[in-house]
Amino acid sequence: MMEMMLTLAVVSIILLISVSALPDYDVLNTDDEISNISYFFKAAQTRTIYEESAHIVMMDHENNQLIARSSEGGDAYVYTLTACTLSANGLKRFMYIASGDTNAFGTVNLKCRGEDVRFVFQIQKGQFRIER
Repeated sequence: MMEMMLTLAVVSIILLISVSALPDYDVLNTDDEISNISYFFKAAQTRTIYEESAHIVMMDHENNQLIARSSEGGDAYVYTLTACTLSANGLKRFMYIASGDTNAFGTVNLKCRGEDVRFVFQIQKGQFRIER
């Protein structure tokens, strides 16, 4: 019984030390936000290819959201930005056609904690690059 109590005490002390050393999660982390936006665009493109149906991606500046929905008016997928805000200039909307290509080229401009971030879209293969 004493051995078990001693083992529990040692494990408790180790857990107490390790838990206090964990970093805090920052909801407004710019790098995480940029990764999430990138995943959002890639998910919309993947869904387009999978469903073989065009999807429209819209930038809602009033609510600071990205919205993707099928061209037939199906379910909308919304991502609300937390660490970044959409800038007024740049793309307002574009479409992924069934092959996964985009129908427009241009830039989605963001302001992330004072840093200008741009998602630059190309027409070929729906690719984009991130400029910081």
